[in-house]
Amino acid sequence: MGAELAALTADDLPEVMRIERTPGYEQVVGSWTREEHEAELASPDARYLGFRDGDGLAGFVILQKFREPAIRLRRIAVGEVERGTGTRLVRAVLRWVFETTPAEAVTLGVATINDRAHHVYLREGFVDDYADADGTHMNMIVTRERWAAVHNSG
Repeated sequence: MGAELAALTADDLPEVMRIERTPGYEQVVGSWTREEHEAELASPDARYLGFRDGDGLAGFVILQKFREPAIRLRRIAVGEVERGTGTRLVRAVLRWVFETTPAEAVTLGVATINDRAHHVYLREGFVDDYADADGTHMNMIVTRERWAAVHNSG
């Protein structure tokens, strides 16, 4: 699999939806209908990015609040876990955001039951910000400054 980040289009939505519906993802990733994805893809405040794998996708990310100082990483998912694809995708997306946009931070919410993802986010520079009122998600943030420090130290 090449690790080059690519902008996704409506033609990629079947693959995005296939990955979202991977068994076990319903509690940690979530899913949208095609219509919801089409509306989000058309929004000037959203970006769909991913890693291509032949004719399909190895993984994707949905960014929201794209024109705000803190971009929201709304969804990230990979076709196969435990292969490092998620880590590479997080790194590529953060690099892309901080090297090509004026954003000062990236935020996300991670399901508290998703220890694997939480560990990756911490390693990549995110810090816990606050838990949702119901305790099901931890909101995390990485600032441009923190990302640069983590990126330049390793």
